[in-house]
Amino acid sequence: MKNDDGQETRERIINASIQLFSQKGYDATTTGEIASMAGVTKGLIYYYFESKEEILNHLVDSLMKDATTIAMDFVHTGIVQMIRDGKLDIETDRLRFIDGGAIRDFSRKVIDYYERALDFVLEKRAVIRILMLESLKDSKHHNDLFRLMKLTGDGEDNPVFKTIYEADRDFTYSGDMSVFKFFFSIVPLINFAAHYEEYKVISSMSDRELKDSFLRSFKIIFASLVSGSEILLRNDKT
Repeated sequence: MKNDDGQETRERIINASIQLFSQKGYDATTTGEIASMAGVTKGLIYYYFESKEEILNHLVDSLMKDATTIAMDFVHTGIVQMIRDGKLDIETDRLRFIDGGAIRDFSRKVIDYYERALDFVLEKRAVIRILMLESLKDSKHHNDLFRLMKLTGDGEDNPVFKTIYEADRDFTYSGDMSVFKFFFSIVPLINFAAHYEEYKVISSMSDRELKDSFLRSFKIIFASLVSGSEILLRNDKT
């Protein structure tokens, strides 16, 4: 089998799995149904993947890899470079910028990053829908969605945290900040992607109108963290 033909067959299997998992659920989908939709034999599926579970693991791993790449691109250009240029100093509870121009530049980069993340989750919305469905069930895959929490933790296995910490040793994630990043940054993206098609029909909004509306909401939330030339990373007020 030629390499190009093999790659095309593998992609057909993956795409068929995504469609069936997102429509019927992972447990309800059989390998035979995947083979039928992909136009291959069951034996050929097992040539590329040991099991149906390996297909799902591949989808999760690919999602995590791409999400990490997008986050790391922002970390390098939007945070580390500003630290090196002397425009940003990280303190234990805030990001302190040298002046208003620096914080406006950072804010633009944050918005650009979030828009890129939005485009990404919309492109991957079928996979995200699968993970949301699994997260609500008592299955061995119900924690797959929470693997995205790795991007909000302060462990050595989180390249986002490690890269920022190496640039400024004062950087840390407070408990409040980790909760905020996951439930007010990542989860809204996931929910938006998972319910995008249905909401677009109900709202009668175009793709552009719906995306712009979502981004405006994010800008309001992000603006709440900005205070002068600082961005607060935690709030100890009760």
